[in-house]
Amino acid sequence: MENKVLRQRIEELAIRVNGEVEESVGALILKVKAPYIMETLTGAKNFPDVPCDFLHDLCGLDLVDHLEVVYQLSSLRGPQRLRVKAIVERENPVIDSATRIWQGANYLEREAYDMFGIIFKGHPNLKRIYLWDDFEGYPLRKDYVTEPIELRNVVRQRTEGE
Repeated sequence: MENKVLRQRIEELAIRVNGEVEESVGALILKVKAPYIMETLTGAKNFPDVPCDFLHDLCGLDLVDHLEVVYQLSSLRGPQRLRVKAIVERENPVIDSATRIWQGANYLEREAYDMFGIIFKGHPNLKRIYLWDDFEGYPLRKDYVTEPIELRNVVRQRTEGE
């Protein structure tokens, strides 16, 4: 059953941050532009009666014409859930860090930086988490080019070496 109070709070917040409210498979989604993310996350965390004060997950997405940072929020005190999607420019992928609100965003933002090149302004230690420091590119971007592996050559090299 949908929480009418939560939906009302989300719609009020959407007006303040020039956002759009959507619903997908029963989940409420608030879509905003990157400059409004701190106001959006702080507002959601402090909703009266229905705070979305727990950050479950954060990830990056490449939608070809732009990037998105998706925040999965819920509460430890209630059933409310909210997905916040922040639209980030592809050419200048900068968004404020959520580490000022949730310290748990630290590694999640580093992962989004490492895989998508999204820069989290104000992050305490924004550096690659999976790949080595001089790795070039961001492998989960759709424009990232990989070289095809010639499987026949790998098999031939193994059989010649035996």
